[in-house]
Amino acid sequence: MAILTGEQFRESFKEVSPEIYIRGERVEDVASHPLLRQTVHHLAAGCDLLFEPELKDRLVVRSPISGEDIPRLGMHIQQEKEDLFIKAELTREVSSRRICSACGSNMLSVTWAMIHDVDAAHGTDYLSRYRDFIIKIHKTGLPFAWCMMDPKGDRSLPPSRQPEPTDLRIVERKPGGVVVNGVKLHTTMGPCTRFVVVAPCRALGKEDKDFAVSFALPIDAKGVKMIARPSPGPSRETSMESPLSSRFLGVEAMTIFDNVFVPEENLFMCGEWEQAANLSMYFACLHRQSKCACSAGHCDMFAGAAALAADVNGVSGRASHIQEKITGMIMDGEAGYGCALGAAVNAKRHPSGVWMPDPLIANSGLGAIRSKVGRHMEHLHDIAGGLIATMPTEADWNNPELRKYMDKALRGNPKYTTEERLRALHLIQDLAASRAAGTIMAFTINAAGSPATNQVVVRRAYDLDKQIRYAKELASINT
Repeated sequence: MAILTGEQFRESFKEVSPEIYIRGERVEDVASHPLLRQTVHHLAAGCDLLFEPELKDRLVVRSPISGEDIPRLGMHIQQEKEDLFIKAELTREVSSRRICSACGSNMLSVTWAMIHDVDAAHGTDYLSRYRDFIIKIHKTGLPFAWCMMDPKGDRSLPPSRQPEPTDLRIVERKPGGVVVNGVKLHTTMGPCTRFVVVAPCRALGKEDKDFAVSFALPIDAKGVKMIARPSPGPSRETSMESPLSSRFLGVEAMTIFDNVFVPEENLFMCGEWEQAANLSMYFACLHRQSKCACSAGHCDMFAGAAALAADVNGVSGRASHIQEKITGMIMDGEAGYGCALGAAVNAKRHPSGVWMPDPLIANSGLGAIRSKVGRHMEHLHDIAGGLIATMPTEADWNNPELRKYMDKALRGNPKYTTEERLRALHLIQDLAASRAAGTIMAFTINAAGSPATNQVVVRRAYDLDKQIRYAKELASINT
């Protein structure tokens, strides 16, 4: 049962009743709600992808922890160096087809490493509890939501000195567990998952020890609430418009823990503030390596869409500036993917068994490639033309009286029908001139950490003093 079909995933919602709100109203049925439709489809399609013959042998892996066949990108603890290479390859491939691939493997792996550090420093036994949780989700095959980012409030103050703390924290310790209160932000696809996995998002001081907490709970645990932001695609069914965002991209959520009891067996960190920063450090390695590959997949998608737009417009073989722009997208993708592979080559094994990609290469690569996406969107506008912002709607095309005018006026390359040209241009519109385009830009800039965090890691990892010594040798400076 560890590998679910899309239909089995959809059926699983009958087993839970989480407290989800969207546009101010309580969601009664996640699976059928029109504003959650794209996210349910996205996750269900991800399940079905595991059964595609050309991908199954790579996307599915036998877990050495549980002995179950599991989704590699969603649930695998990366304890072989080869995992990093396969993950990068698959992340690029899936992202080039779906804009977003699963990345739960990264989250589970960095948490595994952090919990190992806690046990090693404090003599605790959290990792055995975490292992039990991993086995549980491997056996069910049901997705989880990652809850890491706190609201932070006034950034100049640590969590414990906020006038009205909202960061997730322990508010009561009692026999058998703890009570937590607070908020986590950016819970991607959270309302359509079955578990929440919580971890700290930054370095903490001794006075912040109550904020050093990690645990897992069912999404419908008492006191867990999510305020969801609809995914950027249309809530209605479409045939031509929004071909990407009507089927993929996901809902986001603010997750509230309203005096939630966490049983001891689900608790993986409880006040060990000294190790809280480790998770962010490992995240900077593992997840940003994946983000390099993911961004390479986006370059592939943009290059393919741009080439199709040029072809339906009848300019693919005649305009050198268009070929230069498409080639630039391809080169940017290869550079980002090269950094994902390079970070894997130089990876080091953490004492927990998790392999950590080289942080210098991963963060340099991500910092470089994420800055190109805005230019790629500009190129899509340039190549496709202004029609992506002004063309009539799908409803107009479906009106026979209007279609006869559109069919003549909006023709392009004669090897394509007018409808095929419009379909191609609607794809460009979705990628570069829509709410979905804004969302793509948002997670390009801030997913896996902001651009500034890439620079922080690079400065820490790079041996600039050595290069200064070499510069002094060349300049014959002896001081």
